[in-house]
Amino acid sequence: MGLVGALMTVMPPAWLPYDDPSYDVLWATASDLAMPLSLHSATNRADPKTGAGGVPDNVQQVPPSVFVLQDTMVRRSLADMIFSGVFERHPRLRVGTVEHELAWIPHFLQQLDYTYTDRPARGEWHRYRDPAARPSDFFHSNVFCSFQEDALGIRERDVIGVHTLMWGSDYPHTETTFPRSKEITAEILRGVPEAEREMIVYSNAKQLYGFEV
Repeated sequence: MGLVGALMTVMPPAWLPYDDPSYDVLWATASDLAMPLSLHSATNRADPKTGAGGVPDNVQQVPPSVFVLQDTMVRRSLADMIFSGVFERHPRLRVGTVEHELAWIPHFLQQLDYTYTDRPARGEWHRYRDPAARPSDFFHSNVFCSFQEDALGIRERDVIGVHTLMWGSDYPHTETTFPRSKEITAEILRGVPEAEREMIVYSNAKQLYGFEV
């Protein structure tokens, strides 16, 4: 159909998280098709068994704390995938955190590795085949990160990985940078070397999705 990517819920039901083996057919298919999967903000849906959760039909009912803490769901889903060895089994799979901004990622990576190396294992925690492998390695190799306005996150781009970063305008939503996108990105990327700016606003996305420009 000409589609180059797919969107899936940022938070699956509590009884079927993304570390469940039943998702392997999805991961394998996305890998075979070279189709990146996006964990987009506000794509959590009500639990089909209980009806709980999900995005309210009336956006006016959403408290401000939800917007402040919107990255909590994507952290859980990515951690479940990384710790259960999804990317070890499917090394070509690419999964993205979309519209959750960036500044939370350095601490997230630190906590992933600390949990893997320093916390006592509880139950049958997955261990990677390579003894030297760390959870942050799989984040850097398999996860891409979309953002709109996060100058703080850009300052930590060396920790996050410049090759993972992709800017988006979120047009035509209310939080879009349009029609001041060039002005806003110029300010956010002030002082960033030209080669890195080109990757962030252009070539990373081009390469990920196989765009012919």
